[in-house]
Amino acid sequence: MTVTLRGIVAAALVVAGVTAAAAQSPGPYDMRYAVTAETALTADIEKGSRAAGTIPAGSDGIVLRWCRPEIPFATWQFGSPATWRKLLDERRCEVGWNGQVGYVEGSALQPVR
Repeated sequence: MTVTLRGIVAAALVVAGVTAAAAQSPGPYDMRYAVTAETALTADIEKGSRAAGTIPAGSDGIVLRWCRPEIPFATWQFGSPATWRKLLDERRCEVGWNGQVGYVEGSALQPVR
């Protein structure tokens, strides 16, 4: 096997790219979430809308579909867990869980890494 300078440079660039990608967190819609308390799943994004179900305390595997207002990606990706908490606390979000889709308070969601 012949090792070339081009091969070494290519390998170094791949490693550098992986390292740079690891420096930022996944986007808010690329993560899964959990809830620590029983959480109402509502049929509409508006507060006070009719209940569509309940997500039991301790549930995980919750998929974030979108939030209102939209989560700013750069703030999320380069932010800390405290930043994520603040962003979620200010929103209502559509989620998918256990075959159901509905809306929850963002404050109920805990990112799972």
